[in-house]
Amino acid sequence: MSTAFSWQGLPQYAARQLRPAIAQQGQPCAVIGTRPAVPIQGMEEALGQPIHWVDGAQVVRWADLGLVPPKVFFQAGWSCPAFNALGDEVRAAGGKVCLLMDNDWRGNLRQWFGGAWFRLAQKRKFAAVLVPGRSGRRLARWYGFANEEIFEGLYGADPAVFFDGPPLAERPKRILFVGQYIERKDCVGLAQAFASIADQLPEWELHLYGNGPLQDKLPPHARIRVHGFVQPTELGELYRSARIFALPSHSEAWGLVVHEAALSGCQLLLSDAIGSRLDFAGQKNTAEFPAGNHAALAQAVLQLATSEDDALVRAQAESRALAATHGPAVFADRVAAIVRQLS
Repeated sequence: MSTAFSWQGLPQYAARQLRPAIAQQGQPCAVIGTRPAVPIQGMEEALGQPIHWVDGAQVVRWADLGLVPPKVFFQAGWSCPAFNALGDEVRAAGGKVCLLMDNDWRGNLRQWFGGAWFRLAQKRKFAAVLVPGRSGRRLARWYGFANEEIFEGLYGADPAVFFDGPPLAERPKRILFVGQYIERKDCVGLAQAFASIADQLPEWELHLYGNGPLQDKLPPHARIRVHGFVQPTELGELYRSARIFALPSHSEAWGLVVHEAALSGCQLLLSDAIGSRLDFAGQKNTAEFPAGNHAALAQAVLQLATSEDDALVRAQAESRALAATHGPAVFADRVAAIVRQLS
């Protein structure tokens, strides 16, 4: 075995990305994961092979998994004891470790001090880093990685599940939110903002899908529909039956759901705290607003909801074009390039 992957809270989209990456390697590759918080059906079927499930808080050795250390190990983060121990063994055996890092650049005091700590204590452990997109690249540079050590394309939705639907002008007048019902996602603020201008948009509805403690805090309204969690395979049709996808988070390291929505041709309504906006938000497909500013959020809703048909055509095309920069095929190519560089 020359290559192995680890992933925290292994989600189904990661399994869908890993499968073509492993196939491109042309030889067996182990996948080690910690379990996701929300159970996802068909994980190993999506991956096409068994997964080595571990407790991330416990030290794990390759021998415990019935494996020998690979030559190249893709390590998820630097804070998981299980993955840290596996990475240490790989280096001790003469192999190389590529860091999988989804943090985004924020330029705050914590990152300024964190960058100095990482360069001193962590950087020497990793021969390369794979980040989601442009914001992650900037942070990786601050953490001491050279440009040639940084690769983009860590995350991406599967275009076999999330793909373009009818023209936006023919879709229901629907705004879609997908995510946890928690404070960081500002789902309550989104619902309140929509309710405040709903009389100006009499044909529009807001649909929210997810779970979490704030579900009962969402304001009751005749045109706000609150739904529970749905499996990833069900989400594709939801995106294709919406005109606008909204993610008003106070912070979002990247935001895979934005890629899902862009692949589906949706207009994007994003706060300025979304990491993936740098990859998928263009001038024609997105309305952006300051995170937490609900008046600006309401105006952004009005801006997109009153778009003319020709603007909708341009928005849909731009979402699809920008979405093509990420996905399983791109991830597989990046993995192959990293393996070639580190082998």
